Amino acid sequence: MKISYLDVQKIIECHNKFLRSEEGGEIANLEEAELFGFNLADLNLSGANLARASLKRVNFWNTNLQGAILTGANLKRAMMEGANLRNAQLQGALLKGVNLEHTDLRGANLDQAVFEDAVLKGALYDRSTIWPQGFDPVSAGALLVEE
Repeated sequence: MKISYLDVQKIIECHNKFLRSEEGGEIANLEEAELFGFNLADLNLSGANLARASLKRVNFWNTNLQGAILTGANLKRAMMEGANLRNAQLQGALLKGVNLEHTDLRGANLDQAVFEDAVLKGALYDRSTIWPQGFDPVSAGALLVEE
């Protein structure tokens, strides 16, 4: 579903109200949205629904996506350096060529995600992070955090 940048800004504004428990707040629902190349850097999208969204080349630098639903999302070549993906749902997400440097993946569910050419240098994960079968996060540059 095509969506304008102005509409996305309105959705994010309502989401921020939701996060602050203000009247008129609503959790962001961008399920199946087409957001090719959008700049969503430095935002708080914790808990947002981005399931099956087309997020190719989206800038998520330092964005808080803690607990966000990104199941089946297409994140091809997205820039996610420094993003908080703690406890995010990324099952079946396409992460081809995505930059996940220095992201927080602790508790994230990445079951059946596709990591082709993904960069995970310095990404943090813990024992509760779920990786695709056969994927070796250490050889990809991710760091295990023991809490």
